[in-house]
Amino acid sequence: MMKRALRALLLCLLWGATALALSGCGIQSVDNLYALPALAEEYAGLQSNIDATMRELGAEYAVINYGSNTSNIQLLDLDGNGTQEAAAVFLRVTNASGDEKPLRVCVFRRTGEDDYRQVYTLEGEGSSINSVAYEDLTGDGSMEMIVSWQMGAGVHSLAAYALNQTDSNELMSVVYNETYLTTDMDQDGDRELIILQQDGSGAGNDRAEYYDFRDGSMVMTSTAPLSQGMRDVVSAKASRLAGGDPGVYVTLELADGQATDVLALTKDGALTNLTREPDGGVSHSTYREYTEVAPTDIDGDGVLEIPDPELLPALDPENDSPQYLIRWRQFNRRGRSTVRCVTYHCTVDGWYLTLPDSWEGQITAARDDSLSGRGERAVVFYHQSGGEYQSFLTVYRLTGNNRQARAALPGRLTLPPSDSSTIYCAALDPSVWACGTDETDLPQRFSIITAEWSAQ
Repeated sequence: MMKRALRALLLCLLWGATALALSGCGIQSVDNLYALPALAEEYAGLQSNIDATMRELGAEYAVINYGSNTSNIQLLDLDGNGTQEAAAVFLRVTNASGDEKPLRVCVFRRTGEDDYRQVYTLEGEGSSINSVAYEDLTGDGSMEMIVSWQMGAGVHSLAAYALNQTDSNELMSVVYNETYLTTDMDQDGDRELIILQQDGSGAGNDRAEYYDFRDGSMVMTSTAPLSQGMRDVVSAKASRLAGGDPGVYVTLELADGQATDVLALTKDGALTNLTREPDGGVSHSTYREYTEVAPTDIDGDGVLEIPDPELLPALDPENDSPQYLIRWRQFNRRGRSTVRCVTYHCTVDGWYLTLPDSWEGQITAARDDSLSGRGERAVVFYHQSGGEYQSFLTVYRLTGNNRQARAALPGRLTLPPSDSSTIYCAALDPSVWACGTDETDLPQRFSIITAEWSAQ
């Protein structure tokens, strides 16, 4: 979620043992992860000052639970000039019982070639730090620090700080219970914050809060309701709407499935939920009970698509597992959708197939795991003709010791990308049905499902 790459440089992973650091565990920048590590002696002055601060506070390194910045010590190039002018050190005070704010972020400024001096400390409540991000919230070209303090189970305090030369300025502090993301919704060049809140009272006031930089602080300028009945936020992604406007896609867990709320700004700059319907208060157009696939940019055009599953007819309703085709819908700023493509996703075997338009209403699918004990799993596609179904395509996933020999059987076509442990292949029978694909086109329609990782 925190997509803007800081040209921030990360130190050793834990720095838990000073002896390990001094024995050669050097500090590496993001740009030098594949180079030889820098010598620890280059940062001896910084390490000495960190050790002194920890002794003075009676502190240990704090845990950062999630995100892309989880190192206990982070070297920062906040203004993007190529110089690491600051270091942030994340600590937890252990010797002061009953301290209301035991968490510390000690900020050191570079004073010389190899030296950093502590200039100020940020304090936070809780037992750990949920996440840390760096974004330009103020539009001044310098990164601000965003810290989510872990206050309790499912409860966090989100604070944003402008890190100045000699002091810091707290731009906001908000308690939240779901998640947040940063994005440039108004396209002014700096980032805004969208915080997702679940109403614990049961009154259905689940909402998205929109924070923008105004008059020296981050101010909540508007809110938008989320679908009623939410149990959890599954994911929140910033992307584009059809037509190019910025949008945020919030997928919610409901009682019997999921729905995705599509958020955007009105012409007046207020946050609005494009898909939530007044009747019932739920985004019915994005609701689905089948939840094995998530919103994604399936066609790579920069716009997130939302899955719209359709249950396929079952050949053997009592024994076959449910099979679905997926229509992928894009939404515009009016909340109207168009279908970009249709796929079949085999999540258990990690692949999907983009289907020709002619397949809709003509096919079904079923698993064939009769040889799974030998490392061969398959999905068979059937064409309906005259009230009967005939198999015309089988896609295999081969992992057995004899996978190369099985892939080379007559009539089988190897599908990329296969590797040393797994081979994908297919058998296509055009005599059953002229299905709109052939051995040249089929590999272009086959893709591996890639796992997306995000945390907040």
